[in-house]
Amino acid sequence: MRATCFGLLFLILYSVRGQDVNNETNLGENYKLLKLSEVCTCSEIPDVDGTHLVLNILCSELDRIENVADLDKIEWPPNPNGLKISAAFEGLGLTTIGKLPPNSQVESLRFSNNAIKTYWPDPFSDVPNLTKLSFAQNDLRTITPDLFTKIDRLEDLDLSYNKITDFNPLDFKHLRMVKRLNLQSNQLSKIPLEALLPMTALEDLDLSKNGIYDLLLQRTDGVGLSGLKRFYLNSNRIRSVTKHSFPIDNKLELLDLSNNLIEIIDEDAFYSCANLKELNLGQNNITLVFQLPPALQIAIFKINTFYHWPTFPGGIKYIDLSYNRLSALYDETNVNFETLEILKVGGNQIKNLDIQKSLPNLFILDISYNLFNEIPKTLSEQYFPNLEELRLDGNPIKSIYFNNVIVLKRLHMNDLDKLVKVDDKAFSNVVGRNEDEIEEESRCFYLYLSNCHSLNEIHVGAFEGTAVCMLDLSKNNLTNLPRDLLRWSSVREGVNLQHNPWRCTCHLQWMIDHLLPLLYNTNSSYLLDDLRCGSPRAYEHLRLVHWYNWTDRAMCSDGYLRAGPHDTYILEASTEGNPFNVSTMTLILSVCILVSVLVAVALTIYLIATRKRYRIRRAALKRKRQSAIDAKHTNGTEKEKFGAFNKT
Repeated sequence: MRATCFGLLFLILYSVRGQDVNNETNLGENYKLLKLSEVCTCSEIPDVDGTHLVLNILCSELDRIENVADLDKIEWPPNPNGLKISAAFEGLGLTTIGKLPPNSQVESLRFSNNAIKTYWPDPFSDVPNLTKLSFAQNDLRTITPDLFTKIDRLEDLDLSYNKITDFNPLDFKHLRMVKRLNLQSNQLSKIPLEALLPMTALEDLDLSKNGIYDLLLQRTDGVGLSGLKRFYLNSNRIRSVTKHSFPIDNKLELLDLSNNLIEIIDEDAFYSCANLKELNLGQNNITLVFQLPPALQIAIFKINTFYHWPTFPGGIKYIDLSYNRLSALYDETNVNFETLEILKVGGNQIKNLDIQKSLPNLFILDISYNLFNEIPKTLSEQYFPNLEELRLDGNPIKSIYFNNVIVLKRLHMNDLDKLVKVDDKAFSNVVGRNEDEIEEESRCFYLYLSNCHSLNEIHVGAFEGTAVCMLDLSKNNLTNLPRDLLRWSSVREGVNLQHNPWRCTCHLQWMIDHLLPLLYNTNSSYLLDDLRCGSPRAYEHLRLVHWYNWTDRAMCSDGYLRAGPHDTYILEASTEGNPFNVSTMTLILSVCILVSVLVAVALTIYLIATRKRYRIRRAALKRKRQSAIDAKHTNGTEKEKFGAFNKT
């Protein structure tokens, strides 16, 4: 009779230890691994804090386990120290869960990534101290009350990624201590309120990625999930939020309703959510504003159709209104943004950044992909004293100039399609923010000026008076770069010049002599992968790193010519210094041209002579035919007359 790997796992684990020492492999003091048949092993890994005994069953994907329902045959290993047991039976192809033998030390069981469809009645009734149970990624379609009997201490239950469509009101009647319930990615069409009500201690509920169309956390009599603190309903089909959606005096702190079909939210829908701190309504179709909870600190409303700013409470810290239809900034008379730390309004239609009050705690400002055609004058240390990151990507900015001093860590200016040239002193008023460096001269900032397809020139004085820690100039249209643009040795995080059509002439020789060694000898060597020449034609697509460590001034001579495929080149004799020397290629071209001319002349003479002979033969043939015709019509009486005429 074939013994199953799963059913006799723990029995074999400790019996084999005394019989066959060769089957045991010690992998350190806290890790033991035993081989069970050719495909299965069992490992004991004590937790980091030494309070748990972690048991893992590992089997090959090619193994096909039979009779895996015989969980009652498991003999739990000796545990003289009374450690809590966490056992993982994952990826074993289980289809049925049998009844586990008694053990009061079992605290956590994971049956994830199997094919479980059915179970024995009361399978966990003899492991009464179970606090964490996972059935994630199985084929469960229904749940019955006898699955959770006599495990009153269960606190964490994971039923995600199954095929459950509904619950019976009695399914969870024994789970009064559950604090976290994960029902993500099932097939629920409504919130199973009646089944969840017995979970009086429930604080964290995840119902995301189902087909729920109605948001309702309380019955008509007012009884509901008032103790819930974190509620995830993202990626469903909810269309509206009403004032009856939430229980009175609820304890909600986090509510995620992103990626739904919400169009309507009642003005006072969140009136009862006095403790709500984080609200995510991103990726919906909300147009009209509504009243926000007074304790709200994080508001994520991106990818909607807001035309006007909601009225945010005074303690707000995070606002994301990206990709809406805002045409103006907020009204300073109606808001108090002294505590605001992050403001994201990218992807709107804002043209001006006219503010009169400073934002003292703001450290991230995103105004990318709007309609700014110049750098706003209010971007200064006066209004943004603690700003660290500024995003100006995707605006129709034609000229870069910061009118006032602004202190930053990171400046993003990518996708500026209207930008053709970076003028003198463009970044002179941008100062780096490095709190860990006391010296003023060592302060630098990160600049991302990439993917500006029209940018073809940067003035040598663009960075006068400032310093950068990292410079990204990739994917532009640059052909040349001034050597004195920066003190390149101080750009400690690297320079990205890839994907530009560099003109590899003597003006760019400094890049090989000075910049290439800096990048190659640091952790920035990956920035050389696509640093290539765009012209002249002999150097086209050649990587500049090919010239690394060459002693000759490669770009200041005509020495490099294409020799074969795969970007291989040979070095020919240089003509520099002697204007009368002619390269081999020039001689070959001259000879080819001369031969071509001679062939053309000979061919022309031949054609003319041939044409003349052809015309003579054609005229003689024509006279002969005409004489024959005349003789035929006159029966030979006037043969001599017509013959003389035709001859003439």
